[in-house]
Amino acid sequence: MKSIFKINILLAGIAILAGCSEWTTPESIEIEKNSIEATNPELYAKYCDALREYKATDHKVVYTTYDNTSAEAANGSERITMLPDSIDFVQLMNLEVSKTHLDEMKQVKEKFGTRFVVRFSYEDCVAAYEAYVESLQNESEEGTEAAAAEAIPFETYYAAEFQKTVAKITEYGLDGFTFAFSGKNVDGMTEEQKTAYTAEHDAALAPVKAWISSNGSKIFFLEGNPQYILDNDVLSTASFFILQTRSCRSTGELGLYGINAFKSGKLPENAKLLYAVETPSFIEEEYLVGQFVLGEQIPLAADWVAKDASYEKSGLAIWNVQRDYFNTGGKIYPNVRMAIKTMNPNE
Repeated sequence: MKSIFKINILLAGIAILAGCSEWTTPESIEIEKNSIEATNPELYAKYCDALREYKATDHKVVYTTYDNTSAEAANGSERITMLPDSIDFVQLMNLEVSKTHLDEMKQVKEKFGTRFVVRFSYEDCVAAYEAYVESLQNESEEGTEAAAAEAIPFETYYAAEFQKTVAKITEYGLDGFTFAFSGKNVDGMTEEQKTAYTAEHDAALAPVKAWISSNGSKIFFLEGNPQYILDNDVLSTASFFILQTRSCRSTGELGLYGINAFKSGKLPENAKLLYAVETPSFIEEEYLVGQFVLGEQIPLAADWVAKDASYEKSGLAIWNVQRDYFNTGGKIYPNVRMAIKTMNPNE
């Protein structure tokens, strides 16, 4: 296999070929990318080959969530083809994927080996069901009891929503699935509480286990608190664990999440932990989003992940990657590119 050093040489060659600034309109960007490919297709092909080989090696991965809501791109942040080539995984935030995004997804999968997944959250489903029942109550003229009787059972609602999500994996030819389930700490629960929670836990994971058994070739991410998962089979089949650390304010907090997960003794020996961070928000009221006390989450977390520890640090899960496209420096996706380089200095 080609060495990672060769990727650096190829990247340098591509950068020289590109010549002009990346800060352009979507149309100009596409012409620029195509011109690189057309100017020296042999070098470009070698670059793509080396990049796919690199992604198959053991390295610090970057998982991103991407807002694919817009059917037609108004700027480069709405183009999948403009995402950094070295991103490993892209989670599509919108289940309805436009033809434009499907075509672009196919391009980057084939060229760069980027893999795409969808996500289903148990807690989000519970919240959506409660909102559904509340809407029935508001519409009912006969009161809460009549509305509750009219509502479909949560079990039926949950199964339908779960299947709607995983069906997209086949429909779009995706590479995997992320299941988000925070779980609860059973320590300190009474026996009655523990019995009730175990029943809820098992019902939540039942469709996940069924999906796993039928999709062994797909990659499976488990998001939440893995130490609160009671099913060893689910833990053993997860390729990566995404810790819910977006609200952390320091790398020390990230470390506590990692330590707590491993100290539980429930994770398999080869468990790989990804630490969730956010790209900074442009909304003034959300000034703490994507921020640590000492600076932005992404660069500080990337530097922290790159350092050795007594527990696993396998990479970052970067939420809302599209927000990193715009910045005052004129370079697109600077934080994501820097994070990849920091965590994998030989890349």
